[in-house]
Amino acid sequence: MKKIILLFIFQFFTVLIHAQSTKITYSSDQLNDDFDFLVTTIKNTHPNPYAVVSEKDFEKRVEMIKENLDHSLTLKEYYRLIAPLVASMKDGHTKLGFLGRKILYADDYLFPFAVKAKINEPYLEVTEQIDSLHNQLPIGSEIVSINNVAGKEIIEKIIENTSGESSAYRLKMGADFNMFGIVLDAFYDFNSGFYDVEYKHNQKLHSAKIPAVTIPQLMTILQNKKPTNNPGKQTIDFELLLKPEIKTAIVTFNAMNDLEKFQSFLKDSFKKIKENDISNLVIDIRENGGGNSALGTELLKYICPVPFSQYKETVVKYSELQKETYKNYCEAENVNCDQYNYIKNKENGTFETIKDSNFITPYQVDERFNGKVFLLTSTRTYSSAMNFAQAFKYYKLGQINGEETGGWVVSYGDLVPTELPNTKLKLSVSTKKFYTIGTTDKDLHGVKPDNEIKAESALEITLNKIKFE
Repeated sequence: MKKIILLFIFQFFTVLIHAQSTKITYSSDQLNDDFDFLVTTIKNTHPNPYAVVSEKDFEKRVEMIKENLDHSLTLKEYYRLIAPLVASMKDGHTKLGFLGRKILYADDYLFPFAVKAKINEPYLEVTEQIDSLHNQLPIGSEIVSINNVAGKEIIEKIIENTSGESSAYRLKMGADFNMFGIVLDAFYDFNSGFYDVEYKHNQKLHSAKIPAVTIPQLMTILQNKKPTNNPGKQTIDFELLLKPEIKTAIVTFNAMNDLEKFQSFLKDSFKKIKENDISNLVIDIRENGGGNSALGTELLKYICPVPFSQYKETVVKYSELQKETYKNYCEAENVNCDQYNYIKNKENGTFETIKDSNFITPYQVDERFNGKVFLLTSTRTYSSAMNFAQAFKYYKLGQINGEETGGWVVSYGDLVPTELPNTKLKLSVSTKKFYTIGTTDKDLHGVKPDNEIKAESALEITLNKIKFE
């Protein structure tokens, strides 16, 4: 536990040291210019901004926001207004970047506990204490309310402001990757020296007055606790673990980066799998948020017995932002030049449907794995990782254990980045609609597991199943 706490504190410290000393405000004209830019960019670039929220509701939200832009605002106040509009599209690739340290000011107070947010009860669970002076809430206790705001309401606020398809995925993206105190500060003006907290512990309801921690105080705590060496295992993109005693191999596949390196990894891994007479393969993509789908294709070539494709078809919308982005990619690193040359003369606002008729031939029988395959998924499984999971399910390659993927099987992607001209808030917008193999417009859901299991237990349960069969 000590190593986990130190890692959390060290990471938190690196975020906080950039807190601003003064509050910067933006004029009504600046805010309106940025908002017009945001709305126009989404409409001109996204294949269908109204896929989930109707055009009528979208425009109603736009007008309501404009009514509140008649005076100057801080960046935090502005973010609170516009983030729900972008998030209402339920597209994880069309999003505003979370403000993080940009919302922090030197005189801010923060909630002094690490908290895990959950989609169901208990909604907020204390996981760590920053020091011995902030120990009023026991680790493992459920936070019922903070300053009379219910835990469920806080969860709903995070989801409302975070882009993504499913609510579970939006909550994870909005809460798991940031210190809870920063998230709370982003959406609530609790800026006082204490928090009134109701919590449950050992099935009893308690109340406590929690002293807030100022940023200078917190920096002192973190400096005193800063680890002298690397406090924990670094996340790697992929690795192989052999369990010859149960004839099982586990391929942990966390990120879809570096195709050449992955090809080498797979070649070496399946050679070892064959040499060790492995008959069970577990592929773990619970932490895989996507990347280059070509890596998923490469893995499928080792486990799929028939020609395959991850996609049914793709609908592309051409736009000026898309062309500018690919032009920059081409000029900077000489990548995507073929794509840029193809789209540069396309009329802005037009669409093209590209059928995926190029089925991939898998490797020969003696190179492929021919035993039982298990796939582990979670709400973090997203984008290209979800594509892989859908192909795995469609071609019936094995058993899927875990949670429904965060990414939907019909979704938007191939984002292009930009920023709002005055506030410099980061904005990304999807340019394509993807239909994974075997899907239609009715499939507004993730890849559903064969056995629904809590993600954190999926590997243990799967290995036990293998062991005792």
